[in-house]
Amino acid sequence: MVTAGNKASIRNTPRFRAAVFTAVAVASTLTGCSVPTDRGQEPAAESGDAFGHVHGIGINPATGAAFAATHAGVFELPPLDADTVRAGDLEGPIAGRAQDTMGFTMSGDTMFGSGHPDPAEEPAVSPPNLGLITSSDNASTWETISLRGQTDFHDLAVAPDGNTTRIYGYDESAGTVSISRDGGSTWAAGATLALRDLSVDPTMPSTLYATTADGLAVSTDSAQTFTLVPGAPPLYLLDSLDEKAGGLIGVTVDGTVWVQSGSKPWTSTGTIEGETEALTYAATPMSRLVVASGRGIMASDDLGKTWRDVVLN
Repeated sequence: MVTAGNKASIRNTPRFRAAVFTAVAVASTLTGCSVPTDRGQEPAAESGDAFGHVHGIGINPATGAAFAATHAGVFELPPLDADTVRAGDLEGPIAGRAQDTMGFTMSGDTMFGSGHPDPAEEPAVSPPNLGLITSSDNASTWETISLRGQTDFHDLAVAPDGNTTRIYGYDESAGTVSISRDGGSTWAAGATLALRDLSVDPTMPSTLYATTADGLAVSTDSAQTFTLVPGAPPLYLLDSLDEKAGGLIGVTVDGTVWVQSGSKPWTSTGTIEGETEALTYAATPMSRLVVASGRGIMASDDLGKTWRDVVLN
């Protein structure tokens, strides 16, 4: 069982030190985020790359519009079935706001985010941690829900829960998962563990999956405890499949895409070129997997078997 009690022992295992998802060796920026005196501003993106590192991708299920949350703000992506564009030709960030959106996900047409404000904003107006913020107008404006100035969630997982919204947030600086059962107004403490990515079961909001250095872990008690999933591939990033099919889709650090649907065993469906930074799956308006990697943004309509370049760096 992966809990607070054995967090230290996990971090001291040779497997953890050798891997840390292999991400430290691959790219030290994949999980790190600090708030130095320049308010967390990262070095400028390289030439030809409009948004630098991508933290999260979201798709509006009604319209199919896709968005990338980055160190330099939130960008609306070109239509996922349109011709490929160069990153340097993208417009954005949306509303000219260069906030460092660390945690990012979408539920319906609502965006959920966290991170750090635009470095151009006054510290007295915008403290260094955004807490939980939401947008219902495609990132044109954001509303602070809670924890402003207190928390920088590096990952967020959201699911409908009756008449409200269940939210899980990962505070990497503390190594803890926080849970809100009322749309982010109030929070409770969950387990302490080192993880990279979270995904909540859309049909059962008390079930949460996490990718860890020891393997895929699952919680069935609303993030109070986690246990490793036997036989699962060592996923680095993951997302839930649609509510009807159930299951998970994810990618390992070597770029292999894995799918587990219903009671079927895990199946490798394809590979991703480049170091994967973010991943999302949307069942509507059509089945589509979208990833950000070192090469840009790519989309797949067949669960990773074939890919189409959306944005090239």
